[in-house]
Amino acid sequence: MNCEVCGREIRGKGFKVLIEGSEVTVCRNCRSLGSEKPIERVGQKDVKKIILRKRTPSKRIEFEEELLDNYNLIIKREREKRGWSQEVLAKKIQEKESLIRKIENAELTPEIEVIEKLERLFNIKLREKVTEVKVDFSRKSIQPTLGDIVEIKRKKH
Repeated sequence: MNCEVCGREIRGKGFKVLIEGSEVTVCRNCRSLGSEKPIERVGQKDVKKIILRKRTPSKRIEFEEELLDNYNLIIKREREKRGWSQEVLAKKIQEKESLIRKIENAELTPEIEVIEKLERLFNIKLREKVTEVKVDFSRKSIQPTLGDIVEIKRKKH
């Protein structure tokens, strides 16, 4: 069995941890990336039989564009450059002032409709094309791990 984060072979029993809400089996080195899942003990009399039905595969979600990391600063800069208050900007795009405040403080990620309104109003781009990640599946014995696909961004202290 291989670690689902780094791909190393797990010797002995792996560790079940929760990483951002997902349960994964990881090696000793990667277990500090999440919180260990508590072991649930269930008596035999409490066990119920569950019948699982096969789900029809859902459509694959493909993301073409992603919001820029500093979208909030760009919006604030463009608003201030024009000398507008948050209230004026909100009226121009027919949204609430509290929404503009939360977007500028990065407390809220705006809906696609709001992003499009702001891009049209300021004549700017707040989104960028997402680069496609290529994973080499040519070796059949190796399964892709989260580490192969996800780019980990670490906070600077």
